[in-house]
Amino acid sequence: MGLFDLFRRKRPPAPSQSRIDYLLTVKHDQLEAPKDAFGGVNFLAFVEQQLVDGPLHLALWNLGSQVKDCFQLANLYWGQGDLDRAESYMRQSLERHRRLLRAMAEHGQPARAYDGIENAKAAACLLESTDEVFSTEGGKEHCYEPWFINTLLDRCLDDAPFDMGAWSAACDAWTRKRHPRYRLEEFGFHVKALTGGFASTTEMFTAHEAMFTGRAKRTVDTDLLAGYRDNDLIIDFIFAAVLKRIGWEGTYRHSWPATDVVGSQARTTREPDGYLNVSAAPVPHQDVQSGVIVDAAEARRFIDSALAGMPQFEDYPTDARRPAKARSKVSGELAALGWSNDPASLDLMRAYRMDCIPNGSTHISLCDPLPGSATTLKGWTELLVGEFDLHPNFIAIAGSEDRSDYADPQGRWYVYWKQDKRIYAVERDDWNRPEIATQDARIGLTCWPSYCSFVAWWIAEHLRATA
Repeated sequence: MGLFDLFRRKRPPAPSQSRIDYLLTVKHDQLEAPKDAFGGVNFLAFVEQQLVDGPLHLALWNLGSQVKDCFQLANLYWGQGDLDRAESYMRQSLERHRRLLRAMAEHGQPARAYDGIENAKAAACLLESTDEVFSTEGGKEHCYEPWFINTLLDRCLDDAPFDMGAWSAACDAWTRKRHPRYRLEEFGFHVKALTGGFASTTEMFTAHEAMFTGRAKRTVDTDLLAGYRDNDLIIDFIFAAVLKRIGWEGTYRHSWPATDVVGSQARTTREPDGYLNVSAAPVPHQDVQSGVIVDAAEARRFIDSALAGMPQFEDYPTDARRPAKARSKVSGELAALGWSNDPASLDLMRAYRMDCIPNGSTHISLCDPLPGSATTLKGWTELLVGEFDLHPNFIAIAGSEDRSDYADPQGRWYVYWKQDKRIYAVERDDWNRPEIATQDARIGLTCWPSYCSFVAWWIAEHLRATA
């Protein structure tokens, strides 16, 4: 049961029960209540039995989930100002972390990072525990959220300078995965606070308040402690760790142990003076180093060569070539969308069904101009323009069959800009303003000089992801 999100499976709170009481009840029940499914013991005791009887991999996973469960309880009590219980569950989170490390050693498993290790790191930082051991082996790739959270907390726990080169590379990887820019900007706020980038502590707290409370305006399916849901109940534990690391003292809603109520102003009794030194990031790669084939004719030759030797993949035919009888219909569909005077793109789409060109590094697929494909240029563009305010000068060139993307598309989406015939990865928050959405675009990251160049890059990404 440690594998499931019980917030979604439990019945809703009774009308007389507050939201905080409901959340606490669910978390206590999940962690501490005896259950018939566990043989009459609670989750804590059940995992000890699993360590003996197996399966071992599930027992280790469940121990990691207990680290998270304990810290979530600590955070909820912290948000209510019950610091004694908050500290108790923080210490229990650390105890579960140490138990997990012992279990790995007892069963001959190498120490490795796990889902939830960031919660133990936060507890260690806030309680100023210097005896904890945190493995870096087995951590998430740098294009996913846990990498950013763990990197921030690692720098709160040690004296290493902040490596802007590694951070910038991770930001680029995040962008290539089309993850939301706003989340990246939130992580960037914490970097700025850690490294003394604000002109004053007042400016830092004003920025944090705006950033954290702003999460409540977004509908995001994410972890409870991220604060997009139940924003007024949750403490930003990452910022609290940052404050502890830089030596700030005072009272603030998101500080430990001197917390305060929602909406209160920060009161500083000691200015921070422990900012991290910074290892500068390298100069961004130039266009010639981006891996993008700038020349459209060369890009087309790469596409032809790659698709000719492309092995068969599930959901994709071996041959993506468009049937001859359908090729004459492409120009009319493109013209109806306003995609004109672009012979290289027209010829490419006449030659191939775009929805049959795979990319194993993303869940989205290229839109095809002709009806009959799962996602068409017309259908996906009309959805984004009509329902989500994509600017009509953009044509959406990649779509998704994921229901959440239909309901509320987040992050960056690939579009053709009629004005300059380039492809851009535009952020949802900006895509109704083309000049804003395309400013500061980087070749190979958020901009491609032509549709042929983009499709060549798309295939190259697939080849790298499936190598």
